Amino acid sequence: MSNKSISHKNERRIEEIMSKHIVTLNADSSAFDAAIKMSNKNISSLVLIDSGKIVGILTERDLIKQICAKDLLSSKAPVTSIMSSPIITINKDLLVKEAAITMIKNRMRHIAVENNAHEIIGMVSSTDLTKFLIEGLEDSSDNLSLLRSLYWQEEPIEESDI
Repeated sequence: MSNKSISHKNERRIEEIMSKHIVTLNADSSAFDAAIKMSNKNISSLVLIDSGKIVGILTERDLIKQICAKDLLSSKAPVTSIMSSPIITINKDLLVKEAAITMIKNRMRHIAVENNAHEIIGMVSSTDLTKFLIEGLEDSSDNLSLLRSLYWQEEPIEESDI
């Protein structure tokens, strides 16, 4: 691969890899409703809406840690009691590497992407970043380092696994 194409890949904006399909759920829903919607849509996060305004984000991890691990009845648990709020956003023009660093520093697996008018236009997950980084593993050892950092909470990656 030429240096020119490596440079272009390192300068990609988060807007280029984000998911433009934002799945929402009313904030008055239960954790059970959220789990069903995530399962049916095969997604790992939902944006929560109240009176047309975004009030938070709910992830699979929220459900596991705050409902399942506490043996709570999901149909009785309001999503507002387990959501992350306020929602953290990044600008669509942020470089992918900078977005990954922001997610790592904030220990996040999902982050909302906003346009210059501060409207949420997409979502980026650690899976989106992983796919992007895997494409460029041959391009840069920096990408491999970022990939390892994205999964700091997961099982350790052994050198022999790579």
